[in-house]
Amino acid sequence: MKNIITLFFSILLITAVSFSSCKKDDETDPLSCDLETASTSFEEASLNVTYKLEASGDYTISSFFYYDESGKVELQNPEPQEITVSLSNQKNMQAGAVGNVTDGSIKVSYKATTETTIYEGIDQCSQSTN
Repeated sequence: MKNIITLFFSILLITAVSFSSCKKDDETDPLSCDLETASTSFEEASLNVTYKLEASGDYTISSFFYYDESGKVELQNPEPQEITVSLSNQKNMQAGAVGNVTDGSIKVSYKATTETTIYEGIDQCSQSTN
């Protein structure tokens, strides 16, 4: 009888250890995203630039910046958005954002089109969990 009890507890212990070692970690750490497109200058007298801040899934965005006619504009805790500005004296185009992604993506971009040139810049950050 003593051997049966010992065998029973041994099997119980082995089963408990087996299941505990297979436990899946359900928590995924957020991926820190520090996005910044390439900076581009233009020669034309003026042009319209469209800046975009896009996001999907599980994310937080703490800041977003872009350039308008007066220089660098920085927004705190922004929502995804699209902004079109006219540039003439300010000849620099660039966008960026800071945030975190757990299961999703954040993307910043700009685009300007003239008769002869397309100016574009894109940066993005993504993380996927199963």
